[in-house]
Amino acid sequence: MSVHNIRYKMDQADVFVPIGGTTTVPRIQYGAGAPTDGTSGTGAGLAHPGSLYIDTTNAKLYINTNTQASPTYTVVGAQTT
Repeated sequence: MSVHNIRYKMDQADVFVPIGGTTTVPRIQYGAGAPTDGTSGTGAGLAHPGSLYIDTTNAKLYINTNTQASPTYTVVGAQTT
């Protein structure tokens, strides 16, 4: 299996094991720049509460602290770069 295929399989893998049988699996997303909030923001409709977003440009981690329909991304901790 090529490196590309291994990477694809890893990207598609379920890495979360829910406790208590919940079906609201958080996502891990990434992109260049900070995520946008709101109903047309980053991951709207897909990012459950608790989902993470990695800003690869500024090396910051965000968490969705609102709803799946209208995510609000909050910087995790006191990150400085």
